[in-house]
Amino acid sequence: MCTEVHEAVVALLQEYFRIPNGGIIINPPIVIRGQSLHPSPNADGLGIAPDIAIRPDEAYVPRPPNTGPLNLGPPPSDTMGNSHARIICEIAVSQTYCGLKNKCALWMSQKYVRCVLGIKLYDLRTTRNTHGQFNRSMKAKLWRQGLPTRKWHFGTVQKGSSQPTGCNAPGNPAYQINIPISDVFYDPPIPAIGYVPLVSHPAILGGNFIIDLYEIQQIVLKGQPR
Repeated sequence: MCTEVHEAVVALLQEYFRIPNGGIIINPPIVIRGQSLHPSPNADGLGIAPDIAIRPDEAYVPRPPNTGPLNLGPPPSDTMGNSHARIICEIAVSQTYCGLKNKCALWMSQKYVRCVLGIKLYDLRTTRNTHGQFNRSMKAKLWRQGLPTRKWHFGTVQKGSSQPTGCNAPGNPAYQINIPISDVFYDPPIPAIGYVPLVSHPAILGGNFIIDLYEIQQIVLKGQPR
């Protein structure tokens, strides 16, 4: 079962990804789901589910015409035949950081997954911050196809030490994650099967999702034991 802080982080991240939809709740251009089952990229016939899956609405990227027996395409789909998620988020609380990295790397082996955000929440410390909350180390790592990975230590203290991080206020660019909205609408042509992507694109395509890690930190501190 999931913890309060796990679900709080999931809920806040989902809100960040909904912002470009501009309040549209029926047929929004960006579809955000939790734990939707997808075929494992290693083609073993098993399914895996992320904490958050972000995919395009079929008005902009149609449902894959023929995904094959394992739903791996190309183009691939989830296990229900919807477009495969383009952005994945995984949040680890009890799961080890190594386990988190391995799952994120597995997702990235599916080229239609353009971006994976992994967040690890480490155990509570016995020390407290100036607000009386237990200190906690937190780490975020971002994978993007074709680019080096990036990571941020954004808890109240650094992992393995009592040194504070610089993540102590909202709006600090050093602790903001920018993900291109265009990643959601990745849809390359596939000449071998005559697949041609739609030419219609939402007006939001040129922007970014902006995730403020300070706000993630704060919602974790608020939900943890006191």
